[in-house]
Amino acid sequence: IAANVQSRTSRIVLNPATVGLKGGYPTHCRDFRRGYLSQQSRGLRRISGRSTARAEEITVGDVTALLSESEQTGGWSGSALRPGGALDGSLGLYFQRNVKKGEEILSIDVTGPLCLTVDKVDSSALGPLVEKLQSWEKLALYLLFEKHRGSAEYRRFEAGLNTEPGTPMLWDEAEAKKLLEGTQAWELSEQYKQYVDGEWANRVQPLIQNAKPDIFAHLKDVSLEDFRWAFSVVRANSFAPFDSNQDLTIIALPGLFRHTRAKSASLQVKKGGFLGLGGGGSGAKISIVAEKDYAEGSLASFNVAPTQTESQVFVNYGLADSAQPSEAVELKLWISEEDRFFGDKADVVEQEGLPLTQAFAVNADSDPSYELQRFLRLTLLKDKDAFILEPIFRDDLWNEHLTLPFSEQNEEDMCNAMIDWATNRKMRIPGTLEDDLALKESGRVFPGSREDLALAVRMGERRALQQTINYFKRRLASFSSITFYQERRLMKLNLLTEDGKSTFDPFKDNIA
Repeated sequence: IAANVQSRTSRIVLNPATVGLKGGYPTHCRDFRRGYLSQQSRGLRRISGRSTARAEEITVGDVTALLSESEQTGGWSGSALRPGGALDGSLGLYFQRNVKKGEEILSIDVTGPLCLTVDKVDSSALGPLVEKLQSWEKLALYLLFEKHRGSAEYRRFEAGLNTEPGTPMLWDEAEAKKLLEGTQAWELSEQYKQYVDGEWANRVQPLIQNAKPDIFAHLKDVSLEDFRWAFSVVRANSFAPFDSNQDLTIIALPGLFRHTRAKSASLQVKKGGFLGLGGGGSGAKISIVAEKDYAEGSLASFNVAPTQTESQVFVNYGLADSAQPSEAVELKLWISEEDRFFGDKADVVEQEGLPLTQAFAVNADSDPSYELQRFLRLTLLKDKDAFILEPIFRDDLWNEHLTLPFSEQNEEDMCNAMIDWATNRKMRIPGTLEDDLALKESGRVFPGSREDLALAVRMGERRALQQTINYFKRRLASFSSITFYQERRLMKLNLLTEDGKSTFDPFKDNIA
């Protein structure tokens, strides 16, 4: 699923918003009921749509009961935490004592009652029906099945989940377009919807209609809106590395934490068994560890997806840290099979153990990475520069020659391609950064609202794209001070001085 932007340089494909698929699950791929209106990282708690599978009201007592039961069965430990509610009735986890940096805040057994794995679904009554579905489809349909049949076990499990994800995928289309049009968040959300809707129509709905009576009885009322909702719940409650393929796992409790980009806590995975080496009948444990000191009474928080941009977090989890967002835009680059030198370029990349398609992020607060520029230089090698692809240069090409500007033509192609891409993406977003700044400073945007989070996403993308444009324009203007490959080679052979002057002495060289 892709929306490709072809730059004016024919051999580079710049992809602004591609939904990659890992085992059929959309990758990079919380406004939700546990969002604190006083926190800028949360949004409104209610979402639009006619789904009949919305979460019932969850109370502090429900979360407390879940934690108590899970602790008794050894499924979790986290004595420093307690559930609590704000004045608006939303839920979260608070510290009931001081916590020091480096201390484990909570630990969850992946095989315990706070985790729903694909293996659990496969071994359930629903298993035979969903046998040929993808991992996320199995989990989504299981949630709907258990909810519609009124399972007490599901009711307890639900208390620890983000069951009202504020992803724009579930918004009214007109509102999503108004607030996010042209952004990567909006495009990714639309692509998710198209993908999920297609899976529903082509695979899941026909499967339900042919289910055995005892299964069909609890799935017959499931709608497309319900299926979208279940997909969003799966996505909003799965965290790396348990967020793809057979390892995909719905994890209760982390969804009650506040999302923040500030220094807070990190999610880690500890292997079971003797000395953490696995085996011994023990499963992995998910651990959230404090990266700073927390005072008693403060709200538990962590960065839900450190490697994702704020736009991606907004779509995947329905969250954005509007106070200090990760202002970035992702682009995907690949080597075109139509490239005359595709085979040689593919060999270079594969020799380094890297994929032919790579994702990079451009950020508002830093220059484009040298990894991005190196891949672009390789992709754009053409004509007389292609000699460097010969096997004799292969050992030094990736880690030496392409880490620095190769030729004036190659560097110019790279700069123009990136300027074109960033300009095109920036122009897709209606309005200007100045408009957004004026709105933010007007006081008319309620902190934590959908408008506030969407504003943070828009501003972040605009800034990242403008930074990219500025960087490559500066690079174009600095060619006179750049040393390219041929000059570096001559200097290495002592045939050229560092100030660019030849060391050739015709008088000396002509003496017999």
